Amino acid sequence: MNHPLDNPIWTALTTGSKKFSYGDEHIRLIDRDMGFFAGLPSYEPEHLESLWDVLEDGVKVILFTPNPLELDDRWIVHNDRKLLQMVWDNEVENLELSDSVQPLDPSHVSQMMALTDLMRPGPFLEKTILFGNYFGIFSRNKLISMAGARLNPAPFTEVSAVCTLKDYQGRGLSKKVMSAVINSLVAQESIPFLHLYPDNLSAFKLYSSLGFVSRAMLRVYSLEKT
Repeated sequence: MNHPLDNPIWTALTTGSKKFSYGDEHIRLIDRDMGFFAGLPSYEPEHLESLWDVLEDGVKVILFTPNPLELDDRWIVHNDRKLLQMVWDNEVENLELSDSVQPLDPSHVSQMMALTDLMRPGPFLEKTILFGNYFGIFSRNKLISMAGARLNPAPFTEVSAVCTLKDYQGRGLSKKVMSAVINSLVAQESIPFLHLYPDNLSAFKLYSSLGFVSRAMLRVYSLEKT
């Protein structure tokens, strides 16, 4: 694995997101108030055994891997699916920004958690906002659409938590908040990328329209130590 995005969690937790993680040269874990990510330099059985040894019973972790894992029956597997990775094509510039989009800060966390709990774009915890670059759209002081950043496997930054309330979908709101996130990341000289399930065709269409291109097919696991 030579490209930073071949092993995005490990790369992030040893580069741009290292300040939010803990561990050593064999295993790194994200702050549990920010997410559930675990990164390993590679995913052979001996590295998975090391991960098992450091986790407490009942702890769940999320892994992004380049290939399927060989897991023994001690692990409870909550998720095991293909995961499409897309990278922003930096030749697409000057995305249209909307005055309706505003930056989100810690004062908005309760609304952000309520929206993500309802729409399920992926885990969003109390301190996930510390990853930064979150933007949203409000209607009558209610957050109805949002997106932001997550893992930072330098020089790349993951766009995440893209979601819009069901009653407001189909109005281009996700495109507006994503455009704000992309412009913010590019201004910081970071390259946006993201992940999605390959059968999510509506998301694929949206991301493609914003300049993202398919890069690799990974695998996502949610594992629990029994």
